Order: sequence, then structure tokens, then C-alpha cells
Amino acid sequence: MISSPQLQLNPANSLRDFQVQTQQTALNWILATVTLVSLATPVWGHGEHGDAFKGDPQVPTAGQVEVPADVQKAMGLQVTPVIEKVLRNGFAVNGKIEAIPAKSADIKAPLSARVLTLAATRGQSVRAMQTLAVLDSAEIRQLAVEAQRARTQAQSALKQAQAKFTLAESTYQREKNLLALRISSRQDFQIAQAGRGQAQADLEAARAQVKLSASLLTGRLAQLGQRGVSAKADGSIVLVSPIAGIVSDQQVTEGEAVEQGKSLYQVINLSEVWATAQVFEKDLSKVRPGQTVEVVVAGYPARIFRGRIVSIDPVVDPDTRTVGVRAVLTNAGGVLKPGMFATLQVVTGSRSHAVSVIPRSALLDIDGEKVVYVQNGEAFVPTEVQLGQTNGDLVEVKDGVFPGDLVVTQRVFQLRAQALKGTDVGKKEPAGTDVAKNEPTEKIVNTPKGENTVPWWLLGVGGVLLLAGGFLAGTRLGRPSMSDTKLPSPSKRY
Repeated sequence: MISSPQLQLNPANSLRDFQVQTQQTALNWILATVTLVSLATPVWGHGEHGDAFKGDPQVPTAGQVEVPADVQKAMGLQVTPVIEKVLRNGFAVNGKIEAIPAKSADIKAPLSARVLTLAATRGQSVRAMQTLAVLDSAEIRQLAVEAQRARTQAQSALKQAQAKFTLAESTYQREKNLLALRISSRQDFQIAQAGRGQAQADLEAARAQVKLSASLLTGRLAQLGQRGVSAKADGSIVLVSPIAGIVSDQQVTEGEAVEQGKSLYQVINLSEVWATAQVFEKDLSKVRPGQTVEVVVAGYPARIFRGRIVSIDPVVDPDTRTVGVRAVLTNAGGVLKPGMFATLQVVTGSRSHAVSVIPRSALLDIDGEKVVYVQNGEAFVPTEVQLGQTNGDLVEVKDGVFPGDLVVTQRVFQLRAQALKGTDVGKKEPAGTDVAKNEPTEKIVNTPKGENTVPWWLLGVGGVLLLAGGFLAGTRLGRPSMSDTKLPSPSKRY
């Protein structure tokens, strides 16, 4: 009986094939793992900032400027970290600084005169009742001359009246005695008595005329004195400051002839000033007297001056549809000057959370986009930012930079100029270099928060596919072939 031949494998070959298959499978797992790690490494390395900040420092970002540390110091570059701060809600409006009228004085010429001396100049601090100028008035001198002439005439008349009264008194006494001795008639006595009364009246009138002879001069001087002017009979007029403050305007020189009413000096007290603005009609519901206002001026961008609204105009300007608003600010040191442009932040409330903020001085306007320069070592990278609310000198940043990033706040325009030139600051171009070939193509880098170079879901799918492909290939390669299998020779059984 002959049995069917059976396939028999060599035991040594089977063990060797199993070992090869196991090694190939392990190698496939290692290759798949290395592939996943290599793809994910760029994403993990960049984090939230993208390639512009965490990439290879030897590869420059388009538009960036390289500035060595010593050159940064020489240029005066200053950087400020992006911080988080709780901002107050409100709205901003442009305005200006003005002097308070109640704390200002306009000193004018009280009458036509000539300037003898000037005791104060523009910008000088003065005390209340301090002398500003001395004038010489021909009118006062003329009044003094006329007063002296009238006084002389009045005194002469007074002497004559006194002599007449003395004579009339003597006649009266003689007639009185004669009447008592019945020598003179009563009629002669009465005539002497009447003459005495007339002489006494003339004497009193002469005395009054002496007093009134200088009344015109003294009245004029008193009138000038009520206006804060000290005038003398010799024609000199002393102008004094009615308030303590600073001479803000001087419109007179020594020896100049001035007309009555001409403005000579202006003195202002800057211990407090007004911040005035025109608020649009649509914002009137947000404004009320006593409301807090934060003011920033270009001269002191890092300082915030706080005050309160004291008055609001009762009518709307029909042309601009705005209403005038005035806030009083305490002006310590007199740093706020009338005429300064200001930005008023009318505070309406506070936010409940902190936001990223940067100084306004860090912003550049490039082709309608807001850009800041972010420091990355010795490189400064132009980065577009999305802005939010403005609070004084600080501006909210919604996107583009993150807390801790260093942004340039001083010499920003110099960096911009170097970027347009296409050369790094402090580095010289090699001899014979064609500048026209190095013209930069500036590209603003914008890496929004949370955006990665390679999506995570794509990494997962790619890793699975690579793993499956490697496993199948290893399985295929590790399978024993028919050529490696030895078949036994058929045997016959009898």
C-alpha cells in the first residue's frame, strides 16, 4: 500500500526563519517610531511662536535686522517685555491741555504810557503782587500839574478869606461893644454881624476848595489802584501780578509807547490745568461729571495723568456733532503745558481678566498693518499684531506676540530703515557688492497662537500607515520560500 507523500520541514531551517522574522518585525517597529519622532520634533520645538522665533538661528527670517549688542547700546535701542495687565473699560478721545481761566491773569496798560523798565520776562515765575513793569504816564503828570495849580489857587483864596473873616470879626466885636454903650445904632451892629457871617462862609468855602484841588488826581490814582495798579503823582505807574504763577506771554519792550488797553503780560497758574476734548454725540451717555479720566501727552508717554470731569457743555455743536468736556488735572511740577495735544481715556469700568499689552511707542504702521519688532537674540523680527483696546500709553495685543516677548520701544524707525536697506546694522558690505542685488523682500511674520506647521491628525495617520507598511514588508521578507524547504524522497511500502 502506497501512502500520500507529506511535506516535511527541516527543523534547523524553521528556527532560522523564525529568528529572521522576529528581527525584521522589531526593526520595522524601530523605523516607525523614529519616523514619528522625526516628524513631530519640529512641531514640539516651535511651540506657540512658529519658525520665526524658534528655528535655526543661522537661517534668517525675511525682513529681520541683525544688530550686535554693542551697536544696540550705541543706537539707544530699548526693548520692553510684553506684559499682562487688567485694563479699564472706556473710550479714548483726542483733546488738549488748557489753562484754567480763573487761574489766569491778563495784565493790560491802564492808560496811554511809555514803558520805563521791565521787571519780568516770559517764562519767569512770579509771586502775587510782584512788580512786572514800570510805566510813565503823561496823563498822570498833567493831572498832577493841574492839581498843583488848583491847590495853589485854592490856598490863595483861603488866605484872602481868612483876612476878610478876621476883619469882619473885628468889626462885629466893635459894633457889639458900641451898641452895649449905646454909642452905635443897632443897624450898624446888624450890618457888622452879617458881614462877619459872610466872611466865615467864604473862609469855609476856601478851605473846601483846597481839599478839592487834588481830588481829580487822587480820584484817578484810586481808580487805577482798584485794578491792581500802583500809580504815583509823578506819573510813574507800577504794574504788578495779581496772582502767583508763570509769565506765559510778554508783548512789550522797554521804551515802547503803549495805548490804553494793550495787553502787556499774561500770567498763568499751572498748579491745575484743564484737559479738554470734543466728545461725539453717540458717546454722551458714557460721560458724566465726576467721572475719572486718564490723560497721556506725547511729551511724557510713560506717565498717566488722572483727573475728573468738572463740566460738560450744555449744547451740541451743530457742525461737528460734538460736545465740549473739561477735566481738571493736578499738574505737579508744571509738566503739562497749555496747548499740548492729549489723549483722554474716559474710564467707564474695569475688565475682569488680564490681557497682553505693549507700549504704543513700539507700533509701526506698514501698509495699513500694525507691526512691532520682536527681539530674538541679536535679530529683530518684524511681526504683525492684532490690537484691541487702548488705555493711556498701553495697547492691548490680541494676536502676534505673547507675554515675555521683547519688543522694541525706542529707535523703532531706525530698525525699519535698516530693513528697507537690506543690510544688518554694524556690518559692512563686502567690496564690489552690488547693492541692487541685495534689495530685500520684506515679509511680515505672523504666527498665530496654537497654529502648528504640521497638523497632529496628519502625523497620526502617517505614522499608522508607515507602521503598517513596514510590518507587512517585514512579514513578507521573513516568510520562508519553497526553495529553502527540502522534500523527502517518496518511499514505497510494501
